[in-house]
Amino acid sequence: MKPQTNSLLRPLASKPQRFVFLCLVFFVSFSPHLTAEELLPPTLKVGDSLPEINYTNQWEEPSPIPTETNKVLFISDMDASKIIHPILEKEGKGYLESKQAVLVSDIHRMPSLITKFVALPRMKSYPYTLRLVREEKLSDPFPRTKGSVTMILLKEGKVTKIQISNVDTEVKSFLEGN
Repeated sequence: MKPQTNSLLRPLASKPQRFVFLCLVFFVSFSPHLTAEELLPPTLKVGDSLPEINYTNQWEEPSPIPTETNKVLFISDMDASKIIHPILEKEGKGYLESKQAVLVSDIHRMPSLITKFVALPRMKSYPYTLRLVREEKLSDPFPRTKGSVTMILLKEGKVTKIQISNVDTEVKSFLEGN
């Protein structure tokens, strides 16, 4: 007689899938970085320059923000990524560059094992570059709202406008310059 598989784990039939799932559950349950914490108000405002951060991309290479950049998209959670990633997947390689835009993703709260074995391998398949924030407090200056994309307009390296949206058409319009 074959042993019954728990219905929750049935879709995760292979041992590696179960291991990753159980690690995720463990880290979400016990990680101190994922608990509610007091957030400092963002310090980035109109007229400021972007904070100087040594970004790396999903291929773990240095990836500074180019000087000609005039649009910055900032995401800090999975819900925000679900807004921007379908847009960028559809538009394909070179789209962000053609709009003089960059995408910055704050992943410092993600457990390191999940980052290494799940998130980064998936990110490497994206047809666009992600500039990653991996250290706590580096992204504190960026304004954010849970589940939303922060859109920052720059002119000659200075912030001229900050918008936050959870609507994909608004994000697309921002990128298109409308």
